[in-house]
Amino acid sequence: MARKHFEKFEAVSSAVPADDAFEAVIAVKRRDTDDPARVFTVANGQRYDLASEADVAAEAALTKVIEVDEEGELIWEENAI
Repeated sequence: MARKHFEKFEAVSSAVPADDAFEAVIAVKRRDTDDPARVFTVANGQRYDLASEADVAAEAALTKVIEVDEEGELIWEENAI
């Protein structure tokens, strides 16, 4: 799990269970509200046998996020996706 701070948001990479496998995700939470986090599936929705594999993919994806817009959408570095 990795964490990245932005001006108004915080993003956290993680692995989450998905049926009999794991998916790589990035959760985004606005800092100044109690609104629930938005969760984005990354790594093209690929599923992994091990949580550690999904976590590595999520962390790699988070390094390519350069900002979060006002609506909580991820802004990726050029050629990242």
